[in-house]
Amino acid sequence: MHHHLDSYAYRNGLRHIPPEQKLLFAIALLLFTFFAHPLSQGLLWLWLSVWVVGYARIPWRVYAAVLGAIALFWLLSLPGLLVQVAPTSLVTTTTEPLLGRLSVGGWSVFIPQAQVTQALGVGLRTLVASSCLVFILFTTPFPELLGVLERRSVPSFLLDILMLMYRYIFILLDTAVSLQLAQRARGGYQRRSRWLYSLSLLAAQLFRQSLQRYQGTNLALLSRGFTGQFRVWRSPPYAYSQRYAVEAGLGGGLLLLVNTILG
Repeated sequence: MHHHLDSYAYRNGLRHIPPEQKLLFAIALLLFTFFAHPLSQGLLWLWLSVWVVGYARIPWRVYAAVLGAIALFWLLSLPGLLVQVAPTSLVTTTTEPLLGRLSVGGWSVFIPQAQVTQALGVGLRTLVASSCLVFILFTTPFPELLGVLERRSVPSFLLDILMLMYRYIFILLDTAVSLQLAQRARGGYQRRSRWLYSLSLLAAQLFRQSLQRYQGTNLALLSRGFTGQFRVWRSPPYAYSQRYAVEAGLGGGLLLLVNTILG
């Protein structure tokens, strides 16, 4: 899927908008999520979904799959957000509403009702903030983002690190998918007893082949006269989109008004 994600950045409906304009829009909305009311955050997510699915013409299944993967990390963090452990003597004297409690040997494992509200708030904020980043991921090619950072005088070594990280994420995913496919063809992951064994083999081979890919890339760069700094491709100039700027301003102002009323 990752190759398709990268291709959407070059073929989406908002490709003609300057990357600075899209980046400023996403950053402004991202900052808004940190102090917005939950209802305002929900409205912001719906508005961003219109931009991604409607204006950028990203398939809703792909958009939902990416957000679903992000939500999975939130679900995995729920036990740490909800479950608390304390002495039973302290729990019995508290007046805070509890959704559940289990006492063993003088200690209690319980879920406060306030923690549920906090966990849901964290999940909503995570979803909205991730949508801002996904908007940039789907609408702006990564080399153009590097070009924006270069024009803003970001140090070249940071740009080189970002470029290498971006490339090696795809290399790592390619290697992992190929290795897992080869394992399944040889009977791996068929039983629970072999699942952990196959996973350990995958991790070992992934580390080994990643080092081999790194050495091959390093030799290829040296053979081509690499001087220690990557050159970022400069995209042709874009025409400023007044139509989307007006809509972004009106929508942002409306969200601020709603948040002030709810606030």
